[in-house]
Amino acid sequence: MDTLVLQQIQRYCDDPQLYKVQTLQKLWSNYGEIARYYSPKCDKNIIVKHIKPPSKVNHPRGWHSDVGHQRKVDSYRIEADFYQYYAVFCYDDCYVPDYIALIKDTVHTEQQTLLMEDLTSSGFCLTFHTASDEQVKIVLHWLAHFHGRFLQMTTPELWPVGSYWYLTTRQAEYNAMPAGLLKDSAQQIDKALGSARFKTLLHGDAKLANFCFSDDGRVAAVDFQYVGRGAGIKDVMYFLGSCLAEQQLWAKHDEYIDYYFAQLKNVLLQGNVTKTGEDNVNADNGSKHAIEAPEPDNTVWIDELEQEWRTLLPLAWADFNRFLQGWSPGHVKINDFMQAQTTLALTG
Repeated sequence: MDTLVLQQIQRYCDDPQLYKVQTLQKLWSNYGEIARYYSPKCDKNIIVKHIKPPSKVNHPRGWHSDVGHQRKVDSYRIEADFYQYYAVFCYDDCYVPDYIALIKDTVHTEQQTLLMEDLTSSGFCLTFHTASDEQVKIVLHWLAHFHGRFLQMTTPELWPVGSYWYLTTRQAEYNAMPAGLLKDSAQQIDKALGSARFKTLLHGDAKLANFCFSDDGRVAAVDFQYVGRGAGIKDVMYFLGSCLAEQQLWAKHDEYIDYYFAQLKNVLLQGNVTKTGEDNVNADNGSKHAIEAPEPDNTVWIDELEQEWRTLLPLAWADFNRFLQGWSPGHVKINDFMQAQTTLALTG
């Protein structure tokens, strides 16, 4: 990381002794890094996500273009906006890192440095490549609370449609798809998902790797580059596909969907939906929120939401399948279960 960036962080924290502890990971296509820093003055660690696009992009799968570059740059800006304007609405059941600061480069406008809470220091020190039944349910609990918290909330600073495989932003991958019914139906599927009556804030990349677990059964989420509006079932579909093998999907998919909706219903019945007014603590920061949710004591609309999102579930699977068929047609996630769900979407 540049010495200039270190100096900027030191100045912000008013700690000239602040130093970099370790690089945690390089960002996709070498667009920067995530690192841990320590402030002796505050006696705490912070996480720094520094964005510095390379002069020449080398995408791991060969997908590099001006459109792709701009999408990545936009995603980092939108992630910073999420932390600045919306993370404060997330409570313990949908925990996200606390926002500390955003340092923008006024000369190189594509560069920025985001400072956040260190989840490891807060007890969220475990990540997994495969998930147990308990861990799957812990994340579904998080998703239910996150979706319930932001139900029907307008989020103008974020993506108009959440999820990194959104069709409008993935035209190159769409054009690379083989001809067939799925390609022919892509626009119709996208329109059906986008026309949902009930929309919330989607994480947008809710894979298992983006959840950090604690020893006492809690979980926190990271990586909000593709956060935006949509039907919450898209996050659930993507999460289950990220952590369950094909046979597990056949055996447990419907059970986990039922569990998610039971959790979501509890959230909505408790009224844990973001409100305007005194709860909109970010209004002075430029975030314009409007709530379109019905009153929490009206249980009819909760059943209608579940019915709508269940109907959209096969379409969510087909929509992600569409992306994979163009982006990486040999991907391990394209299995018989996904294909069966896609057939339901195309013939239902």
